[in-house]
Amino acid sequence: MKKFISVLFVVVIIATVFISCGGKETKSGAAIQTDKLESVSVGDDKIYLKYNFSKGEKFKYKLTTISSNDEIIEADSTIKSKGNQKLVYVFDCEVIDVDEDNIAELTLKVSDIKFNAEINGEKVSYSTSVKVSDEEKLKFMEYETISNTPYRARINQYGEVMEVSRIEKMVEKMNDMSPQKQNLTTEQKLQYAKQLGETAIRPITQMLFREMPKNNVGKDTSWSMQYPQQLGTLKIDNTAKYTVVDFVKAGDSKAAKINANLTAVVSGERKATENGVTYSFGEPKISGYGTIIFDYETGKLLKADTGTEMKMAMSIEGKDSMQKLRKTKRTTTSSNNNIVELL
Repeated sequence: MKKFISVLFVVVIIATVFISCGGKETKSGAAIQTDKLESVSVGDDKIYLKYNFSKGEKFKYKLTTISSNDEIIEADSTIKSKGNQKLVYVFDCEVIDVDEDNIAELTLKVSDIKFNAEINGEKVSYSTSVKVSDEEKLKFMEYETISNTPYRARINQYGEVMEVSRIEKMVEKMNDMSPQKQNLTTEQKLQYAKQLGETAIRPITQMLFREMPKNNVGKDTSWSMQYPQQLGTLKIDNTAKYTVVDFVKAGDSKAAKINANLTAVVSGERKATENGVTYSFGEPKISGYGTIIFDYETGKLLKADTGTEMKMAMSIEGKDSMQKLRKTKRTTTSSNNNIVELL
């Protein structure tokens, strides 16, 4: 159970760092080329970037994550590994209700998943549209668990995912597929559902509804958000700065074009010893970038194209069973590009 939660969490953790209504035609996010949008004038007006949810409306988002990971391990010999993957989710969204505080309750369902990866030349793929064996289901348990399993989310008008719920069905599916199936009590189901919701489902849902500032904005308005992260003994304070660089035309609506930039400050102990083994962490190099298009007339995120890059070195030193000192150095370079599109 914990293995599943940790695997899915890895898929989304770096990403957390960063329908038409009212008779207007909203441009599909998939058709938007962010560098070719026509500027529009808003004069001296200040604009509120708020989500506009209407009870009963339905819309879809596509989330594409493209990742690469290069690793070099230096010990008695040098081992190099290289991997890249592309993961695509399609979310069906329906607004169930909107309360007096403009907090919307949505039901969401991942209706389609496509996964392709190549690790050291070996190719792996998965698709919800292709029937797989029980063995393959176990191999791709995280995707089998969330696909076509509806859950709920409460989202305020600024895009903050305040709560996710009704995760118990996912826990049941996961348990049914497990070779060590357990007779889970109601309390255990709720506990696992809460853990899965907070570590995986809520972060991936937040990627669809990027948080907007509570104050109104004009061109060149900036705001920042903090995303703390723990990496071994190191504490990483990630700061994402967002700036409205233009107002643009999107279909028959107007949208704000927002640039994103990520910086990181690292603190904490660089060395730690456990069971006679010493771990030494180098200075991580972390950066991020991105562009977000938010339709402020229909109140929808149209497109977000953001990414992060990280390089990290770690040394491990300790004695083997023959009391001979062994030292290993691992250098990892990774990148993640996340694209959200309103379909």
